[in-house]
Amino acid sequence: MPMKYVMLRLDGGELLPLLFPEFMQHSHIAQSVPATVVSAGHVFLEDGKIIARGGSSSLDVLSRDEDSGIIQAYFDGQNVIQQEL
Repeated sequence: MPMKYVMLRLDGGELLPLLFPEFMQHSHIAQSVPATVVSAGHVFLEDGKIIARGGSSSLDVLSRDEDSGIIQAYFDGQNVIQQEL
C-alpha cells in the first residue's frame, strides 16, 4: 500500500522525511512541523527498494530524485538527518 511523504528542511539545513497514511493530506502534515517543505509525494516499495515519486497538489510541490535515497537511508538504520546539498 502506498504512503505519502513530505520532505522538510529544518532550520539547520537538515532534511527530515515524514511518512504518513494516504488518507491524510500533505498540507496538514506540513503545517504541523515548523520547517520548510522541500518536496512531497507518494512512497512505494518496489523490488525491496523505496521509491518516492509524484507530488502534492495541496502543497504544489513535486518529489525529487534524491528523496528515495534519503528515505531509504532511514529504513536502513542510518538514522542520520541528511544535509541538503
